[in-house]
Amino acid sequence: MEIIKGQTRLAKWGNSKAARIPSQIIKQLKLDDNQAMTITIENGSIVLTPIKKNPTDIHELFKDWQDDGKRDHELDWGKSEGDELQW
Repeated sequence: MEIIKGQTRLAKWGNSKAARIPSQIIKQLKLDDNQAMTITIENGSIVLTPIKKNPTDIHELFKDWQDDGKRDHELDWGKSEGDELQW
């Protein structure tokens, strides 16, 4: 993964501060709106790490899947061994 550097400024957001993340970084990391992040301080630097969430349904699980066109009957699984069921 290439290294991308940018600059941002802190801005007041209610009682907190906010920093904008450049769109190039958002695209490279495939971040979503309301993305959960962990925030840590390491050696005097602020580190944001996206929290990867597990899919909650079949649509989320396969949202990036692309059909390769291969079907089960086109694959050679070899001869049956043991007590496998015959299809």
